[in-house]
Amino acid sequence: MSETGTESQKKLMVFKKKELPQAAETRPLAVAWKVLVVDDDEQIHILTREVLQDFVFEGRPLLLISAYSGQEAQQLLKQHLDAAVVLLDVVMETRHAGLEVVKFIRTELGSRQVRILLRTGQAGEFPEEKIFEEYDINSFLEKTDLTSRRLKSVLKTALRAHRDICEIDQARIREVELRRAADAANVAKSNFLHMMSHELRTPLQGTKGPLEEFKTQFALFSGIRKLHTLIRSLADDALRAQFRSALTEVQTEVVEIASQGLQSVEHLLGLVEDILDFARIEAGKLQLFPSAQAVQPVIHAVIDTVRPLAEQKGLRLEVRSTAGLTVMADEKRLKQILFNLLGNAIKFTSQGSISLTAFPEGNQALFCVEDTGCGIPDEKQEMIFGLFEQADNSATRSAGGTGLGLPITRELVRKQGGEIRLQSVFGKGSVFSFTLPLASPDLQQS
Repeated sequence: MSETGTESQKKLMVFKKKELPQAAETRPLAVAWKVLVVDDDEQIHILTREVLQDFVFEGRPLLLISAYSGQEAQQLLKQHLDAAVVLLDVVMETRHAGLEVVKFIRTELGSRQVRILLRTGQAGEFPEEKIFEEYDINSFLEKTDLTSRRLKSVLKTALRAHRDICEIDQARIREVELRRAADAANVAKSNFLHMMSHELRTPLQGTKGPLEEFKTQFALFSGIRKLHTLIRSLADDALRAQFRSALTEVQTEVVEIASQGLQSVEHLLGLVEDILDFARIEAGKLQLFPSAQAVQPVIHAVIDTVRPLAEQKGLRLEVRSTAGLTVMADEKRLKQILFNLLGNAIKFTSQGSISLTAFPEGNQALFCVEDTGCGIPDEKQEMIFGLFEQADNSATRSAGGTGLGLPITRELVRKQGGEIRLQSVFGKGSVFSFTLPLASPDLQQS
């Protein structure tokens, strides 16, 4: 600047110099903090360098970069995007050149990390309060009041803030990267589970067919029919009876072995289907097709499936439902919900009874599955709805399962507009209840 008054004001900034320390053993310093000094007065640059020549913050020295105009500052900032602090004059080639640099940093460069310390010798023309309101600066310094100690103190504060902001930004970047990696891993996991489940289901279905034939059609096999013909052709009654008895024993053993194998295959298919549902839920691809469903036929179909399991353990199976009760639900998934809850009740009940009730409650239907089993401790009642969780991973492992049944059940209930709840007393039993919306009267009639 050429104005005499301005020159004299700038000269008022005086730094008291301390005695230089004696030469010490030199050690390599860490990467320097970049500080851009922007002022059109050469004397300001010289004084700033003298004051800050030995300045070190957190083991790092300063690298002072000089710019003598707002335009030059903008060019240098493009080259030094990692600048930590800008010591910025206001009045240079224009009266607002410094403020234009502030806009450039915050708007065009989009930088919120660099700390801007505004130094001006004409504070009266640029009121501090107004500057802070209109411009994103970090400190307002009047050259006439600026001492060496004050400059160093403000600079340390600015560098500390710059460091903290950079660390926060880096943490956010790492968080985003980790989230993306986790999302990619989840997608890969879901795809893998989906692919492997299909690969497992195909041979299991292939195994299921022959076992079903052995169980239900063994007596009709051509070889067995030929044996019966040969036995009938025997003249000796005693020998014929002996062969018939032996053949009956073979048939009984084959059917028993086939039944056991079929149970194992059905169990494996159930686990595979759970994994498939889990993969569909995680991928957001679980499709439901709700329609008006009469509740009693669905309940009877499920009860017919689970009754043999209850009878094998000597458990009473009780069912009560309101006649004509109709809900909006996906029939297949409603059966799955009931089968999961009844299957769990049977699995964890050694004696007593299992009951299923269904009745209207307001504009919803309330289903309750109650058992007299082992019950669930209070602190683990929410945990069992978590993926791969069981209430007791030691005592109940003999019951088998993936721990996916209840999380999938809860998801199926929620996706159909209902909620699932649990009431349990450890050692006495549990009640799992869930709701589903009632079908409207016109849908029930159709």
